[in-house]
Amino acid sequence: MIDIKLLKTVEALQGLKDDQLAAIQNCSEELEFSQGDRLFAEGESSNHLWIVLEGEVELRYDRPDGQPNPVEDPISFISRAELFGWSSFMPPFEYKLSAYCASQKSVVARIEKESLVNLFEDDAGMGLELMSHILRVIGTHFNQFRSGIARHRGHDIMSGW
Repeated sequence: MIDIKLLKTVEALQGLKDDQLAAIQNCSEELEFSQGDRLFAEGESSNHLWIVLEGEVELRYDRPDGQPNPVEDPISFISRAELFGWSSFMPPFEYKLSAYCASQKSVVARIEKESLVNLFEDDAGMGLELMSHILRVIGTHFNQFRSGIARHRGHDIMSGW
């Protein structure tokens, strides 16, 4: 079982009370992965929210042949006490990237989305707190993506002069 003290270190959960964290703990399972293991694949149905408890997870696009992009070309690194897999709350409810264990060992919490939705129906405050954090994460990712495109396009424009 996932330690509530560890859940308290997760930024997305810091506004929750102990009984709310215990409810999340009850719908979570702890999984362990080795370096290079895939947690989930791009295009799979996203039925879980994830939290890194130990180690690092890398998010990457998969190439058309089904192979992951090179390790040197990650989209994002997720470290301890960070949440990922928010596409489980956004239509079409599919993972947009693949997740891989990026450290020698990663331990993650996998939280079933349907169980979370049931908790939110019983405790709207918990739902508001967690979904507000997820929206901030989405906004941050969008700004990072937009900045990356601007840098890339700017480089293309400047090198074309």
